[in-house]
Amino acid sequence: MIPIKIHTQPDDSTCGPTSLHAVYRYFKDPITLSDVIKEVPYLDEGGTLEVLLACHALKRGYRASIYTYNLHIFDPTWIGLSNEEIILKLEQQLEYKKGSKFRRATMAYIEFLRLGGELKSRDLTKSLLIEYFEQGIPLLTGLSATYLYRSAREFADEAGNSVYDDVQGYPMGHFVVLCGFGEDMKSIVVADPYQENPYFKDNYYEVKASHLINSIMLGMATFDANLLAIQPSITEPDQV
Repeated sequence: MIPIKIHTQPDDSTCGPTSLHAVYRYFKDPITLSDVIKEVPYLDEGGTLEVLLACHALKRGYRASIYTYNLHIFDPTWIGLSNEEIILKLEQQLEYKKGSKFRRATMAYIEFLRLGGELKSRDLTKSLLIEYFEQGIPLLTGLSATYLYRSAREFADEAGNSVYDDVQGYPMGHFVVLCGFGEDMKSIVVADPYQENPYFKDNYYEVKASHLINSIMLGMATFDANLLAIQPSITEPDQV
């Protein structure tokens, strides 16, 4: 198991920066959690996007690869195109599709690609995860908290706090770090910044691989459904 040490997120909107800081900490990056929280951009409605976390890493000199399953933003036929060609497709798409979050995500991916980030697509299987875990590379993922925790959907109250409500609520996204497989290879070890999560009630736990993979794919509801592999630029691991 990859020895990830994760803080508990300070509030409901900082799971992304807290997960990113855990990866930085693993690579002995001295940046503080408070600085990561200050520097990572946020959405108007709260929270962030995995691609914005990736951009932060690229600006700090890391390599960043995103495996995307987000059909809101990417057409499957774009995979394999150059970064410049994908940027052109994203810009053309903005002429036809609207929405503030859609535009924010698109502009973030354009920045990611211009910074040299790698966009990849492979079936999300245990084999893909193993290839990274065997190299000692943790994976940061944006997924559906609602499905992962088997919880009621949520809405934000006037104070900005999340409230569980199976009727009024909406699917919620979340960020966690994947650290490896359990002993039986059927479960994945998760470092979760939300210590008081309604199902596991801990920062570290194991979850069945099939359930976790489904949770990641359902992250598309909140414009994620990605895996983010961050690696120090000074290393040259085998390409995955």
